[in-house]
Amino acid sequence: MSDGWRRSEGLAHGLKAALSVLMLAGACRGARPGSGEGAWEFRVDTVRSGSDAAVHLTTRLRTVGREGKRGEPQTGAVVFSLDCLPGHTSSTILTDQSLRQGSVDVQLRLDADPPRRLPGFAGTTPSGGQLVLTIPQDSVLTLLGGHQHATIDYTDGAGSSKTTAVFSVAGVEKYRTPFLAACARRGGESR
Repeated sequence: MSDGWRRSEGLAHGLKAALSVLMLAGACRGARPGSGEGAWEFRVDTVRSGSDAAVHLTTRLRTVGREGKRGEPQTGAVVFSLDCLPGHTSSTILTDQSLRQGSVDVQLRLDADPPRRLPGFAGTTPSGGQLVLTIPQDSVLTLLGGHQHATIDYTDGAGSSKTTAVFSVAGVEKYRTPFLAACARRGGESR
């Protein structure tokens, strides 16, 4: 069974539709004001491979934010996604803008903490772009834990597109253990 987010060659080809659905889901399932939790979506699904008909377990932890050109208001929808897919894991910013391919430095600010630099790789997909953080998922989850907001400044691989994305990350620690446990279960998927 496909969950509508299945990646073909690395990213779902329906990113704009996925962003709209996530925005709606976030609005409907978002945290109550003052609850201290962000609008995280945690899903575990099975996906049938098109090439060999095997059934694979996929695990996703996502939150929707807003992005815009650096120094301007953040008005566009953007997704921060932690994914465990057959054969790999990733921590990715999914955007509807095209990003030129290449290695990038990402600047992450958590609440009022000083910014830190993270390595990443940007690229264009059939429906937009993605920026993959090239540090372990467990490290990303540890960094986000206990914080309310993440501000991520990033560029594309050519350094020409400079973007700021803002996400509510409150409550991620609630999902950390079940997410990592579901990722670990991928070893038992049917072949």
